[in-house]
Amino acid sequence: MPQHVKEYLPNFHYLLYDLSEYLDEEIKGNAQKRIMLKLLRDVASKSTEEFLRSFYEASHALLEIEDKQKGIEFFEITLRYVFNAVRDLTKKDMEQIVRQIETTFPERSEVAMTLADILREEGMQEGLEKGRQEGASQALAKTALQQLTEKFGALPEDLKEDIKEADLATLETILQNIFKYQSIDDVKKFFEQ
Repeated sequence: MPQHVKEYLPNFHYLLYDLSEYLDEEIKGNAQKRIMLKLLRDVASKSTEEFLRSFYEASHALLEIEDKQKGIEFFEITLRYVFNAVRDLTKKDMEQIVRQIETTFPERSEVAMTLADILREEGMQEGLEKGRQEGASQALAKTALQQLTEKFGALPEDLKEDIKEADLATLETILQNIFKYQSIDDVKKFFEQ
């Protein structure tokens, strides 16, 4: 980026914490914080079965929330996170979650059943998958445009449009080979018919 542009771009510093090494006993704080940290820790690193076990254990902390309305709102947010974050969650898993919640939190089972029904609607999984793919394509297109602009300078508008409309496989290939390109023509070859 030219210096006159860089001075207007935000320059944030990120604090990243690796939660994967923390044991349950080491995660402290109020019920909401403990639930959130445990779920964030386990959602990507454990199998669906192990994650669901962690979810059940973490959800028991919901009983500690004194403000019942706040507890129900947090419970709903937590369930939405679980239903959306666990990619291979099956209908059977969702039914198991609802059954577990019905026995542990009868007053909150209606929220769980409503969310499960919403997520079970026909086409929901297809829509989510399509949305994920479109999101991934957009992210890769943006990255490709940034990397190619960094390497070659301003890009032709027609190439920008081709990259924005490219499929996931094409974008992945472009990015994997970005260091091999000698000129912008090497990238244009992907879009010649």
